[in-house]
Amino acid sequence: MCTKRGVGVDSAGISHDLSTAFHRAPAIDPPVRLSAMRQLLPTPQDEVDPLDLYLRDERHRRDNRPWVMANMVASADGAISIDGVSGGLGGEGDALVFRAIRASCDWIVAAAGTVRAERYRLPTPNATAPSRVAAGRAAAPRLAVVTESVELPPDLPLLAERHDDTPKALIITGANPPSTAIERIGDRAEWCHLATERPTPPDIIDALNQRGADVVLLEGGPNFNGQMVDAGLVDELCLSISPHLVGGSSTRIVAGSTTAIPADLTLERVLEHDGALFVRYTRR
Repeated sequence: MCTKRGVGVDSAGISHDLSTAFHRAPAIDPPVRLSAMRQLLPTPQDEVDPLDLYLRDERHRRDNRPWVMANMVASADGAISIDGVSGGLGGEGDALVFRAIRASCDWIVAAAGTVRAERYRLPTPNATAPSRVAAGRAAAPRLAVVTESVELPPDLPLLAERHDDTPKALIITGANPPSTAIERIGDRAEWCHLATERPTPPDIIDALNQRGADVVLLEGGPNFNGQMVDAGLVDELCLSISPHLVGGSSTRIVAGSTTAIPADLTLERVLEHDGALFVRYTRR
């Protein structure tokens, strides 16, 4: 159950997820493409618009809850970061697909570690707004941050740069987060205090369900993804495969998962742009 407080959580694997962040798209719309985005599967096409494709994908509510997407990027050898951030793995095609995926959801959810590392900003209407509105969505998705400790510096752009006409970020936390952290942020965010001490995946999704979400987008980090996978709450994986060999000790797109039985995925689509692949899977 989610309750609101007038003023005011990273959980053991959620809120302290400092591994890598995935807010990799540029703040502005990508420039005109120098080469076309191709579709390789299911039907080869020489030039496609990812925005049109992702907006037309079917995403139905499951078990009276929102459809949950996860959007991740990895190198050809499985690394999810270069020097600790994922931006170096992206490119022009990734920015286009990233924008299309964000245009397809009602809420974006990220763990506090990702939000801190990538200095998240609040989503605002952009060139996808008319398409979103035509599909029955708000002009821009809303942002939710999951954290137990509420270790969110007040100078984060999502807190410090909000305009009056932009909805506040929703901070999903436990029943008794540190009062000093709550006071530090105050009414610059909307608060959702769950009944448990630590946010759990079912309660997080239920909180967004109560706010009318039909499609929720997960943007990491990998430990947060692992908890969602363990809870059986990932219905779709949008994976960008960057044409790089990175090496190093980077973790995988899902980390800390305890699930022994893998979730089987169905390959729905493969796009290509300048050697990068953009794969859409759905859970069987």
